[in-house]
Amino acid sequence: MRRSIRISLAFAAGVALFALALYGIDLGEVRGHIARSDWRYLAGGGVLYLFAYVVRSARWRLILRPITRVGLRDSFFMLMAGYFLNYVIPIRAGELAKSFFLKRLKGVPIATSLPTVYVDKLFELVSIVFVVVAIPVFSIRVEGPLAALIYSVLGIFLFGLVILVLAFRKGDAATKILCGLFAWLPKRPRNRLTHWITLFVEGMGVARENVRTLLPLTGLTVAAVLIDAAYFLMMFRAFDISVPYLAVLFGYTLLTLSYILPTPPAQIGYNEFVIRLIFAGGIGVAAIPKSEVMAVIIVAHALTGLLITGVGVGSFAAMGIRVSESFRATVEQPSDTCEATEHP
Repeated sequence: MRRSIRISLAFAAGVALFALALYGIDLGEVRGHIARSDWRYLAGGGVLYLFAYVVRSARWRLILRPITRVGLRDSFFMLMAGYFLNYVIPIRAGELAKSFFLKRLKGVPIATSLPTVYVDKLFELVSIVFVVVAIPVFSIRVEGPLAALIYSVLGIFLFGLVILVLAFRKGDAATKILCGLFAWLPKRPRNRLTHWITLFVEGMGVARENVRTLLPLTGLTVAAVLIDAAYFLMMFRAFDISVPYLAVLFGYTLLTLSYILPTPPAQIGYNEFVIRLIFAGGIGVAAIPKSEVMAVIIVAHALTGLLITGVGVGSFAAMGIRVSESFRATVEQPSDTCEATEHP
């Protein structure tokens, strides 16, 4: 399927999710809530939102330490440029682009840096443990779409751990499993994916080096998650809505974890649907009117979209790299076949 068709279908799915999220909600009430929002909380929330990414930049910088020294400023630019690509292009090109940035700016081979991106993403998924533990503690109703969301993220996290262990011990087995997952794809996209899979498995030695920094990496992950929740709590405060911090921590953590799943361009409709699913009854805060919940997420979505776009584009400019160049380097990269990787 042509890329333009896939993007169009993803956009259409986002519009459908947005319409579903708005179903049964009085749009006049939503507009009224938005008009009464307090810009001071919105501004404070924006600062916290970006600061959480600074913390994540520090985490990736620490993961990179065994292979190269990267300043916090450079790691932040690379991270935000990658997030921007993920935000506007629903094919996760931003994750691969981070390795491309390192190659351009630091001369680090993609085969060496790609596993650091995987390890960083795996640490991001560690917070699913908190989500699972919180379910019985806070008597959260887990059923229907909410249950499917939680179990999907948990399954991806556990699968990621299995692949990490296999890559340590039996690289060929890890390569075959990952290649087999995409055997159904047409030859050209399958070959591209195989190229990145091979580079990942071959360079997984960097993950062994990070065992020694497991504690600080976990600490930075926890800090980023806590700051994320503080940001979203500020969004509720901007509308004079009182929600317990732990409830926000659970709900927003689950939202950010769910980004590992395919999302429409700019997450249109996806954020609105998932936040309504979580906060309009799923975690015991059903007393909040749905129109208020929708007003919060629409404003939060607009704010984060502006921040990701502005900082992301600025990061590309600071690095002296064009967005189109990054896209071509990561999506249109030539590659070998699975069979070739099994018999070098």
